[in-house]
Amino acid sequence: MNTSSSSLDDFGVIIACCFQDYLLAKGACASVRHFLGDVPLCLLVDGTFSTESLEKAYNATIINHKTIKNELLRERSFGWGTTRLIAFWESPWQHFLILDADTNIWGNVLKFADFDNFDVIMDAPNYNYPDEEIIEYFFDIEEIEKHFPDFDWRSHRTQYCCPGVYFASRDIFSLEEYIEILDFIDRYPHIFKYGDMGFLNFMLWRASDAGKIRVGNADFQVLAPNYEQKDLEKRFPMTKTGPLVENDDAAIIHWCGYKPLMSTSRTYADPMSFSRRKCLEAESGLTGLPADVLLQWEDFYSTFIKYKNKARKKLQKFFN
Repeated sequence: MNTSSSSLDDFGVIIACCFQDYLLAKGACASVRHFLGDVPLCLLVDGTFSTESLEKAYNATIINHKTIKNELLRERSFGWGTTRLIAFWESPWQHFLILDADTNIWGNVLKFADFDNFDVIMDAPNYNYPDEEIIEYFFDIEEIEKHFPDFDWRSHRTQYCCPGVYFASRDIFSLEEYIEILDFIDRYPHIFKYGDMGFLNFMLWRASDAGKIRVGNADFQVLAPNYEQKDLEKRFPMTKTGPLVENDDAAIIHWCGYKPLMSTSRTYADPMSFSRRKCLEAESGLTGLPADVLLQWEDFYSTFIKYKNKARKKLQKFFN
């Protein structure tokens, strides 16, 4: 894909996060700055915690419960699986790249931002999903055929993908259509799978089939759980001075499984660790051992909150 410079005149990067993954969102922001320079940044925040230091460090715009303009989106679209959808109507820019908090930019990924030819550019999964995996990861096929008989789900087997990262344009969907989908999910909560994994793929490809929007696929997302750690380390090598991009490589690393905490042995976390250190340095000037100690504390506290919330939910189910 070739990027037209004019298509990036009104463009920025939006990172969706909540309190629990804010420590990683800061790393995602730093990776944008490292590889994409002064591209504008926006945090799409589910929660009321302070983001002031990051706003100052990177001149980031904030969209949260207080600053969002549309009341329906405020009431219906904050939470797991829906927060990032807010960008379709409230993005500060006409064109944007949406990122989950647990991601890192690697190289010049803007070469995939072909807004002259597409309204949305999704990852190219390079995989022909069989029925059983579509049912597991995206939607219940029998129920989709029942409720949406005109949708040709079979024709998109090689295009469904994890929507943790994508390029998109604002206002390509009507808000009414989105609310209808949310109402449908309220009535039939088990048809679409994994938050927006199922229903966003459905919305995009249904609209594409109807000729309402132009959707393309490009190979730019690397799902960390799909690779051996040694393969990730080979493709995304780190030196003492930072990332070493080879052969004009460009990708977005997405740790959608085990999270890239500082001392983890479960995934290759070096790119995120580098980015989190850079963010902390930009925020407070802290480097070296003191910085690593603080980042380790962030990891500990995030893990504590995670398991505390899980325990609370189990207790609520027990007593209910």
